[in-house]
Order: sequence, then C-alpha cells, then structure tokens
Amino acid sequence: MSMFIQQVITGITVGCIYGLVALGYTMVYGVLRMINFAHAELFMLGPMAALFLLRATHVIVGRFSYTTVPMNVLQLAGVLVMCFLGAGIFSAAVGVSVERIAYRPLRRAPALSVLITALGASLFLQNTEMILDGRNIKPFPRLLPTSYFHIGGATLSNVQVFIVVLSVALLAGLLLLVNRTYLGRAIRAVAEDKDVAAMMGVDVNRTISWVFVLGPALGAASGILFSMYYSQAYYYMGSLVGTRAWTAAIIGGIGNLSGALVGGLVLGVLETIGAGYLPIISGGRIGSEYTSTFAFILLIVMLLVRPQGIFGEPVKG
Repeated sequence: MSMFIQQVITGITVGCIYGLVALGYTMVYGVLRMINFAHAELFMLGPMAALFLLRATHVIVGRFSYTTVPMNVLQLAGVLVMCFLGAGIFSAAVGVSVERIAYRPLRRAPALSVLITALGASLFLQNTEMILDGRNIKPFPRLLPTSYFHIGGATLSNVQVFIVVLSVALLAGLLLLVNRTYLGRAIRAVAEDKDVAAMMGVDVNRTISWVFVLGPALGAASGILFSMYYSQAYYYMGSLVGTRAWTAAIIGGIGNLSGALVGGLVLGVLETIGAGYLPIISGGRIGSEYTSTFAFILLIVMLLVRPQGIFGEPVKG
C-alpha cells in the first residue's frame, strides 16, 4: 500500500506540471483552433531564463549550480519571485513574437500551413537554445531547502507540496481572470467568433496577443517547477513534456481550462503507477522506460470512447 501511495503522490506532482503546460495548449487552441507546438519550447525557455538570472545575480555559481550563501525566508521568496517573474516575462515576450511574426500572417491560411509553421517555430526555438547554451544537461537548484513528510509509509517533500499548491493557485488565478475580467470576456468572445467580437468593439489582435502572454508565462512557470523537481534543465525537455501535456489537454477536454489540469493529473498518476508496477507485473521483462506508452494508450482510448475529453462538449452537427 505504501508503494501505491508513493506512486500516487509522485503522479499528482508530475500531473500538475503536465496540467500547467496543457493550459497553454488549450488556451491557444480555444482561441485560434491551432496546435501551438512552439509552446513546448516556451516551457523549456522558463528554466533556462531562470538559470541565467540565478547566475547573473550570483545566487548560484559553478558548473553544478551551487548556491553561494544560505538564504533566509525573505531572500528565498525574492529569488523565487525573480525566477518565476523574469522567466515568465521572457517566455511571454518570445510567445508574443512568435504569434506576431509566424502565426498572425497565416490567420486566414489553411490549417496545414499553420501546423507546419508551428512545427518550424518549435524546431527553431529548440535549436537556437541548443546553439546558445549547449547540448549538455544543466543542473538546476531546487532553491527550497528540502524537507520530507511521511504519509502512510510514503514520503512527501516540501518541493512536491510547493508544486501542487502553486499549480492550483495559478489555475485559480487564470479561471478568475477568464471569468471575471474584461480581458477574460474578450478572450471568450474571440474564441466564440472573431468577426462578431471585432464588430462588438473587441481588439482581436490585442486579445490574441494576451493569450500568447498568459500561455507562455504559465509554460515558463511549469518549466521551472519541472526543473526544481528533477534538478535539471536541457534544451530538448520541451519536446519530452510537450507531448504528454498535449495529451493531457485532449484528455481533459481541449479548450477547457480546468480539464487541462485534470487531464494532467490523470496522465501523471497513470504513468507513475505504471512505472512502479509494470516491472513487477511483467516479472522484470518490461521496465519503467515503457511508461511513455501509457500516454498514447490513454489518448487512443479517450479518442475512441469520449473524443471531446472529460470536460469537453460534443461537437454539434
């Protein structure tokens, strides 16, 4: 039982990260009806920007990212705010630039043209990061002094608690913005019908730009949480996590914000439970490296049984 609880705890942690990345996918799809493959690289740019800020301010030094001095609570809070805010602004700036340069001119183009452009933008960002920062995996500091709690024989770290709490808080803030503010009403109007929204006085281009601010900022935050949890950052991390996040968005119901986080949790728990029990069930013949197949199996089952996702609405007509 303790092993099961441990896998569920790990799955919830990883699932929250998947869910945050999925929020960016589902927001762009809900407004533009396109798959923004470059969003995975905006996730990757978050921890890379945070590493740059940490080194520039001499919070960490050396090849293995050692922290220079112990920090008190206020200093630690300031460093965390610097990392999340700075990385969020950087990823948002890149996201808006990609939308303005690559996507906006193709807004009336065939879907295939937009799809190819999104793939090209993703490859461009990934390879640019590889050229600038190198191919090696970079150690990332956990920043939080690690402590552990014990629940039913399982171990829970304060980093995991931080990831879950921050993920829920970001989702709650996003839902509040979308449902209770003028910007949120504009986003929902543009998602419903761009032409009608424009006739009603909504600045469509500005609203879409805001979507490419919010989505990449959330992606950057999830990237930092991922690197804090696994203590590493690398140029191709977006391509690994992005596939799972897109799967999570489909499972939850593409276009539904709460569904993105729920889909991430479902996928994260399924993967970690599979990673723990698959070698046991198979007698060691199948290792935990095959857990990525669970994402695709779940995606296929969902598309066959409920293609609109858990919280999605059936397509009419």
